[in-house]
Amino acid sequence: MPHRGLSGTNLKFARDHNTRVTLQAVRLHGPVSRPELAQITGLTPQAIAYMCRALLDDGMIIETGRRRGGRGQPAAELSINPDGGYSIGVNIDRDHLTVLLLDLAGTVRGRVHWEENFILPEETLRRIERAYFDLLDEAGLSPPELVGVGLGIPYRLGYLRSNITPRSYAVWRDFPVRERLQAVTGQTVYVENDASAAAHGEIHYGLGIDFKNFLYVYVGVGLGGALVVNGELVAGLNGLGGEIGFIPAVNGTGRPDERRTIQSQVSLGALYAHLARAGIDISSPGELGHLHLKGCRELPEWIERAADSLLMTLITVVCVANPEAILIGGRLPAPLINDLIATVERRIVPYRSNLPSFPPILKAACAADAAPLGAAILPYSDVFLPHLGDMAIRGGAREPARRAAAGRMLGGP
Repeated sequence: MPHRGLSGTNLKFARDHNTRVTLQAVRLHGPVSRPELAQITGLTPQAIAYMCRALLDDGMIIETGRRRGGRGQPAAELSINPDGGYSIGVNIDRDHLTVLLLDLAGTVRGRVHWEENFILPEETLRRIERAYFDLLDEAGLSPPELVGVGLGIPYRLGYLRSNITPRSYAVWRDFPVRERLQAVTGQTVYVENDASAAAHGEIHYGLGIDFKNFLYVYVGVGLGGALVVNGELVAGLNGLGGEIGFIPAVNGTGRPDERRTIQSQVSLGALYAHLARAGIDISSPGELGHLHLKGCRELPEWIERAADSLLMTLITVVCVANPEAILIGGRLPAPLINDLIATVERRIVPYRSNLPSFPPILKAACAADAAPLGAAILPYSDVFLPHLGDMAIRGGAREPARRAAAGRMLGGP
């Protein structure tokens, strides 16, 4: 059985960390026996027995049967309890709004989606509130049964303008979205930019289970990115680590262009503008998918330009961070992601001999809903799942919110 980067500790003061590691091991490997958990985590059989009993008592894991065929008493198999926790994930962007309900096993229990451009803040909150209570009602849940709400939203929403952005959309610039969303839902709200939220989804439910060091490239209306090292998102000083979309584009002379960034060339917005210049007026990923099926020749033209724009940035990140993989995801339809990957790989061929290494480029496992799915994981990540820096933040700013949410979930004070 592969050990997917899980490591516990037998220090007595580390019970919270060890419980998280054990829960994560069950989630990734279940159904799994206690002896196998000890092997995966490096914890003693006695520690695993204690952690499993606590998780069973709290309803986080369940026994799903016994494995037969070996000597002695059949070993009990443990799996994650899907009903051990629920969260809401929200993704706000310039071209859509998505709200979904996620259980602890990573299954989407309900989803509400609007494919609509430039929804203003007050209308956005009205729709989220309606979706929030409808999803809970349909699932037979009440608000206290949630771990929390996660929000994925682009950095500085309302600032980035295009020739189709209405002036009224600037109201998003100073809008207190976290506070207003907390008031609407009555929940603790965890916020990440959309690319980082999508990377969280990939870490816990996608290719990040096997790749612990990767660059995530998020293609939405804009272009985002996130760097993951040892299974943890590298947030950077202001939470903007990996934001490759703001790197200046290179002009025809090979020099950086102070007026344009990479996301002005590699993004859904850039693709829609490219198509508009050819007289094709569309504004949704679904329409892009139909164009691809029809063999629209403007799509390969854009793919070639996008690959050229990304090439040196990807090479630079590979040389600096040495990731195991580059994952490309977001709302760009899967066939176009595959075409973009194939084109970038062709562009890299002349440079390979001078590079120390170059990792595989892969389509991210989490699809168009990567950002709301990742947003829904944010409460779980803070409350239940292991952090490499967990010992360092004990007693810090995150701890009270984590304890409060855990208390609501597990019936504590």
